[in-house]
Amino acid sequence: MSYDRSFQFQSLHQTPKNKRVRQILGRDDTLNISPINESLILKTLNDTSLRQVLDESSIILNTGNAGDDLNEAFFEIIQSARPSEVLDTLSRLSQVCRDSLELVEPWHRYNAHNYWLAEEANTWKLIQCLYEDSINEHPQSLDSIILEPTLSQQTLVNAFFQSDSELRLLQLLVDWLEATAAYQEEATKTSAPVVNNNVHWGNTLHQLLIGSSLFNKEKNTSMITCMDPDAPKRQNKTIHTDDKKDDNDLCKRVFTEVRCGKFNDAVSLCISAGQAWRGAVLQGWKLLHYEQDKTGTLEVSGNSSRDLWKWCSLNIASDVSENISYRATVGILCGHLQSTLPACQGNWEDLLWAHLRVQIEARVDKFLREHHATAEANTTPQDVLELLQSELQVEELSLEQIFNAVKALMEGKRESNYQTCQRHLMLGHVRTIMEDSLHWLENSDEKFIRFLAHLVLVLRQMGKDPQHNVGDKVLEKYVAQLIEGLGESGCENPELIAYYTSTVPVQRQIALYADLMGHIQKSEHRESVVNAGLKAGVNVAASARVAIKKAITDIQQGYGNIDLMLTQNPAVEKDKTLVNQVVLSLEWLSFIEDQLQEALWLSNTMIRTFIFIGNTDAALLCVNSFQKMFTNYIDRVPSNSSELREHLCLKAYLEGLEAFATWYRHFISGQPKDVEPLPHDATFSDKVHHEQKSALVEQQKARWKNTVLHLSRHTKSLLYNTLLFPGGWLQDETDSVSSNSFTSEEKEERNKQLDTLRCLCIPEITLLILKILQSNNDIENHKEAMKICDLIAGENRCLYKVFSKNKLLEVLDRIKESSLLLLEKDRGLFGYESNE
Repeated sequence: MSYDRSFQFQSLHQTPKNKRVRQILGRDDTLNISPINESLILKTLNDTSLRQVLDESSIILNTGNAGDDLNEAFFEIIQSARPSEVLDTLSRLSQVCRDSLELVEPWHRYNAHNYWLAEEANTWKLIQCLYEDSINEHPQSLDSIILEPTLSQQTLVNAFFQSDSELRLLQLLVDWLEATAAYQEEATKTSAPVVNNNVHWGNTLHQLLIGSSLFNKEKNTSMITCMDPDAPKRQNKTIHTDDKKDDNDLCKRVFTEVRCGKFNDAVSLCISAGQAWRGAVLQGWKLLHYEQDKTGTLEVSGNSSRDLWKWCSLNIASDVSENISYRATVGILCGHLQSTLPACQGNWEDLLWAHLRVQIEARVDKFLREHHATAEANTTPQDVLELLQSELQVEELSLEQIFNAVKALMEGKRESNYQTCQRHLMLGHVRTIMEDSLHWLENSDEKFIRFLAHLVLVLRQMGKDPQHNVGDKVLEKYVAQLIEGLGESGCENPELIAYYTSTVPVQRQIALYADLMGHIQKSEHRESVVNAGLKAGVNVAASARVAIKKAITDIQQGYGNIDLMLTQNPAVEKDKTLVNQVVLSLEWLSFIEDQLQEALWLSNTMIRTFIFIGNTDAALLCVNSFQKMFTNYIDRVPSNSSELREHLCLKAYLEGLEAFATWYRHFISGQPKDVEPLPHDATFSDKVHHEQKSALVEQQKARWKNTVLHLSRHTKSLLYNTLLFPGGWLQDETDSVSSNSFTSEEKEERNKQLDTLRCLCIPEITLLILKILQSNNDIENHKEAMKICDLIAGENRCLYKVFSKNKLLEVLDRIKESSLLLLEKDRGLFGYESNE
């Protein structure tokens, strides 16, 4: 429109950076700013060239995908954003979407796969326009702008725009819709080409010039005989078919230019095509304006008979025999909605643009009739004005009513999620967007959830977040989405996830970052994840504790309830990869300062879990891994730490079990086999060989006995370390202290498990010692076995309290065997020599 909108935003129209273009021949949907679909190709198959069909088919079959790198790009923008730089942030978000779109070939940019990216870029630009208008100061009344009478309709209307916020909003939306359409047209280059020959109806003119000559073998009697623009109607004849097609292409292109806000380009296009009369028709709606130049000369522009032009244009817009695009162009300029709607083809953006333009035109006309400052401001005769008002009646609609009217014309199509957001933003219903977000979180794809998350952050940057709790849920969903999208390669950009995690409430930060830690299995990536979290202000230590606890819980699955178990489950061969992942989860705390005591607590919990499920190899692996992760940990922990005491207890128990396993393997399978006896008819050489072999076996037996003796002593020593542990095995001393990072429920659970382990492990260790002592007939070993009774019954340790009745009977049965053997060896009941 020709209104002076210098107060509006000048950054709406942008040219794509990528200049790669591809001309596509004339299409029926050139004016429809909407994704290309397959039904459209079938609809236009009959009147298009083979080249066009192939080009448009490639749009469906060879789709390019854009927006794959937007996570990183958005992160770079949003993390550096400042509350005072909201407009710059919005501009960069919009531009990065367009930059990503321009990486795709022009004919793929607005197809069904990539159209979402254009919608997102447009939405960011819309927010920018709305916010910029909201922070700018505008005059409150018309009287504060127009201080003296004026002859200029243009000046009066400009003041009207500045003082009326509702009209200014409508014009802002029109500018936005035109700018986005212009960008799409420039980015795709799908407009029909127009032949610029400065001669209109050249083919018709050629037919008229050759007349009835010999060269005109097929004279068309239905063709016009005059070249003036009114000849077809006046003579009720037609122009040449090629000229008719050129006219159709021209009208389409002219409407496209008007739809894109390029009014001057539309006029120039008519002139260059030799149809200056069309360009003249298009300029009749301009407002009358008087302006003095530097010499004081009064310059006049615009149309002093603008209302009369409108009345005449109504005839063109209402004439169904006219070209549909030409009717739409003239209709939108004079404010006739019905003639414009067919060219919009049920598209949301086009329909909204048409309604807004008509509403602006109607309000401007009403304002000029009611508020003209002088008689010269409206020069239309009263009879023409009354006639125009009777024929061009436009109901004034609110923005809400406009959207309802557009919805009714959508031909059953539904708004996209982006269009719904745009509608709410135009209406100022930010709270409604947040309410709809709860539904979108469950039903939208990842791309739209990313948009919602950044919308929440931008709204908070503006100071407009009406439902903070909903915004937190959106951000949580986005962070969870980022974590789920991590591949096996690890986390290449931990700063990105750490930043977005820091935007949610603290308790959710801990849980989300713990989920991230659960996805990172490679040690080389863990330190960077910890550093990123610390830099972003996330409580990484708490997250690490949660991640380790979850790993422990995962290893327990399938083993049932371990509380107060009095018998161990049989050892189950579990997935070694899972075991390694659980054990290595302790590594998270090794990258954080002052977490050794917490690491000991969790390590002990992990070891206890492995013992309960019968996987002592994994428990020992945990002990050894902890020693590698936390070097010199004994010297770095307070000596009265209950965690350190428990760790040493568990370590002693596991070392004893490992030593017993080594002894048992050597005792059972390491003993050399005796040489088979010689037959009665053996030769002398066979006897010599047999004696040599027997001597060798005896030597091997001697070495085996010495090894078994050494291993048995070493193993007994390690097993006794559990029974004779200072202060009692897995019993906290009265002056011991523990970490405060764990709840009272966790501490109570630990105490229950310690009691259970004492009931399980002490009887087990006792029986293992007895097995070693009773593995041969050595009297001293059996005497030692008899002393086990004193150790168990001693009140100083009260070991008998942890024995169940069955375990106590089993131990007594084994001791009885030693007692009987001693009696057979003529020793007393307790192994001492008899005096008799």
